[in-house]
Amino acid sequence: MESLYLRTLVEVVKAGSISKAADTLCVTQPAVSRRIKFIEEQYGYPLLDRSGQMLTPTNAGKLVFEKAVKLLEIERELLSGLKSMRENKSIAFICTPTFGVVHLPTVMREFMMEYNDLADLSFMFDNPGKIVEAFRDGMYDLAVVEHCETFDFSDLSTVALPGDEMIFASSPTLEVPAGNITPDALFAQNIFVRKEGCCSRTLLEGNLRAIGRDLSDFKSFVVLDDLHMIIQLTREGRGLSFLSRELVQEQVDAGQMLEHRIDGFKHRRNRTMIIHGDRQHQTSTPLNFFIDILRARFGLPAA
Repeated sequence: MESLYLRTLVEVVKAGSISKAADTLCVTQPAVSRRIKFIEEQYGYPLLDRSGQMLTPTNAGKLVFEKAVKLLEIERELLSGLKSMRENKSIAFICTPTFGVVHLPTVMREFMMEYNDLADLSFMFDNPGKIVEAFRDGMYDLAVVEHCETFDFSDLSTVALPGDEMIFASSPTLEVPAGNITPDALFAQNIFVRKEGCCSRTLLEGNLRAIGRDLSDFKSFVVLDDLHMIIQLTREGRGLSFLSRELVQEQVDAGQMLEHRIDGFKHRRNRTMIIHGDRQHQTSTPLNFFIDILRARFGLPAA
């Protein structure tokens, strides 16, 4: 049984509802429901009492919940122990794909000019919810996430970075008027979206729900987990996309793409750097140099 399913059950029991647990885990409600169904089928018992206004654990659910909490704690201790075995010259970094595409190459070039012989480097991409989970489990030293959700970072060491702007982008060949437009002007087009859990899709679906619409209102929606392919297909006029302006800044400036906004939609999202508490106070380390590069990248003074 993957810990993901146990963690989902724990969050549902704590929250008392699928929707609140989905917000905490930064996934959709159907995704949480599927995970609960899977774990119930695996164990052969209903784990949640759904008869009341709030979800409560059944007797079997209480047993699984108690054991799941212990197992997840053991997993956190294991990962933290393994992580502490690494030398201070190692860096395990994780970020959201937008940051990885737009900023990481430049950051890495500057970093490698100083530490070109550093052997133990790990760079991973994932969606915001999974990054925060992995960070709390002790798997990474440093993370940068763009996020539209309001995470509880109270137990983590964080630095607020300048956020970015989400826009609809299209090729001029689609003849969609640039600038502020109505939703109906976009619904006649195909749209490329990321997989569930990705911030851009979460923000887009939240905006659509606010006006009583969803992705099915577009001519079609195509799920792609490759930002480069989404940008390429958008530039070719195969459809439009909802993504960070940073990703298409050059194409917009060159007139190869148009940007669109909808009044009332949320077009801004936050960006946060998370630093492992055990390593942030170490001095003269590759990690601190990497952090200083990130801070300078966004116009922040060195710590």
